[in-house]
Amino acid sequence: MFRPNTYCSVSKRDSFDRWGREKYGDPKRVKCSVVRLKASREKSSVRADSSASRGRAKEIESDSVLLLPPTFQIEIGDKVEILGMALEVESIEPRLSISGRHDHNEVGLCIWVSKFEG
Repeated sequence: MFRPNTYCSVSKRDSFDRWGREKYGDPKRVKCSVVRLKASREKSSVRADSSASRGRAKEIESDSVLLLPPTFQIEIGDKVEILGMALEVESIEPRLSISGRHDHNEVGLCIWVSKFEG
């Protein structure tokens, strides 16, 4: 049974401007439950460089999961802000109760990256 315990802000991806940059609507406050909220800086190899100088890059990764009410329409690409973290919706899985009713949506999130410079 879904019991929200906190709030998050969700900004819907509205459209694109004339340069092809994404535009987002006003954030909406939504009740949610945190399953996992993790962001870390991981070392990854720089492929073109790794054989000679053993070059490394630091990449920010997130493995986060939130539960949202079934009445809130969320889509892949929407921006979610919670506890100072900006995340992007990567997956949505409807979850059912044992009686077969749509109980909540399990939302997988990754780090939100601005799609443009400036």
